[in-house]
Order: sequence, then C-alpha cells, then structure tokens
Amino acid sequence: MEPTFTYESAAALLPEARARIAEIADASARLQRLAMAIRAGDAADGDVPRAKALEAQIDADLGWFRERGVQVKGVAPALLDFPARASRDGESLVVLLCWREGEDALAWYHPVETGYIGRAPIAELDDV
Repeated sequence: MEPTFTYESAAALLPEARARIAEIADASARLQRLAMAIRAGDAADGDVPRAKALEAQIDADLGWFRERGVQVKGVAPALLDFPARASRDGESLVVLLCWREGEDALAWYHPVETGYIGRAPIAELDDV
C-alpha cells in the first residue's frame, strides 16, 4: 500500500466518495432484492439482466475508488480508508485516514497493522 493522501486531499475527496459509496449501497440493496427473487423463483421478466447490470454498475463504481487509491472496507455501513503518511512524536508512520458512515468529517485514523479497532483521533497526529 503506497501512501497517496494528505489530510487535505482526502478531506477534499470525501464528499464525492460519500456520494459514490451511498450509490453503491443503494445498488447493492437492489441487487440483493433481485437475487432473492431470482433464487426463490419469483423473478419477473428482465430481473436477471437487471441484476447483471447492477453487478456491472457496482464494479464500475468500486473502480472509481480503486483508481484513486481509496480502500472500501464496507458498504453498508460505509467504511473508507485513505492511505497516508503521518508523524507522531517525531516518528514517521504509514496510516489509514478512516471515515465511517454517519461521521460528518474525516476525523479518525488507524495504523495499518491494527485496523479499525485501532482507530484514534487524527488530532493526535503531529502532521498528516
């Protein structure tokens, strides 16, 4: 994982990322409903092609994140990580700036090794 974001660049990308992950969550929910109907034998005409189109749409939408280096860790609830280089107490760190659905701003990070459980406030860092 190559750190690619500063705090400013991740925060600037967050509004669009939030909107796109919400669209993915909506498409995923629609796909799940269609898949249940198909498995139950209750599919309407066109449901299979609609499901395939939703799968393609979700993959393309996830590609937007991959192209930018944003890690999608969850869709519902949304969880996004932005790889960054930071410093704390004079030590250089590779961290993941972490945003979870329901949070207003990018305010958390965690070391790569700890994952989500190691979340801490970005304010604890000296520089990002």
